[in-house]
Amino acid sequence: MKFQSKWFIFVVIIVITLFTLKIRQYEYVKEILQLKSDIYEDVLAHLNNAKAAQDNSDLVEIIKKYFLHQPSTLPYNLTHPNNENPSPGQTQFVDEYLQQKRNGFFLDSGAHNGEHLSNSLFLERYRNWTGILIEPNPTTFETLTNKHRKCYTVNACLSTKQYSSIETFYTANNAVKGKVVEGYQGNNDTRYLQVQCFPLYTIMLAVGRLDVDYFSLDVEGAERGVLDTLPWDKVNIKLISIEHNKWVGGKQNLTQYMEERGYKFLTKINVNVAPDLIFGKKDDVL
Repeated sequence: MKFQSKWFIFVVIIVITLFTLKIRQYEYVKEILQLKSDIYEDVLAHLNNAKAAQDNSDLVEIIKKYFLHQPSTLPYNLTHPNNENPSPGQTQFVDEYLQQKRNGFFLDSGAHNGEHLSNSLFLERYRNWTGILIEPNPTTFETLTNKHRKCYTVNACLSTKQYSSIETFYTANNAVKGKVVEGYQGNNDTRYLQVQCFPLYTIMLAVGRLDVDYFSLDVEGAERGVLDTLPWDKVNIKLISIEHNKWVGGKQNLTQYMEERGYKFLTKINVNVAPDLIFGKKDDVL
């Protein structure tokens, strides 16, 4: 009995020792991860201040490691799963125009919660597309990630400059308005939101995809600035829907702008919630 008792005590001591080492190892790993996080924030701040080029390899790597969320492997968690196509018209046109193309790739900026009025959800669910959802509001982005979309997601805004930066936006009803607030000093006013912004081209480089079948652009008035940052000779975007009601000069100016970049007007979406013009690359127009 004494031998068994000593043996039991010995086993308990070993178990406690191993458990203690495991906790210490866990705390060490946490410290390393925190150190990496601090380093990346310092590097990103430096890149922002230096106005690093949008193809800067460090900037691309930071997006890959710290901002780019991988496609979900979990079942969809949709509020209205029986609504096959929540798009107000853009997706219907794109799907018909591309003749029900399968395995395509989309960019969806101003993705909101990834379901409401989404121009990419149908293509993902029923045509096996994937792509990138970009949503700047962190609260809305959390809801988006809980939808378990099968595409990349990025919690950032699209820059209207050819470099990354922190910008302040006015928010209303959880929507980030496109106009940057100048001279904001940070007074804890919840109507204002500071967001990390990246050029679209940098995000595309981080994903490794410069060929895009459909780009849905709805950034509440910042559309032209976002498009101005694109190196059009380095990207291949077949179809683009652009909200036109905040474009300076209106539909005519927008159409001229896109024609100068090699695109042809295809159709207008006549709905108040998404007044878009859709353009197709002239080389690909059917």
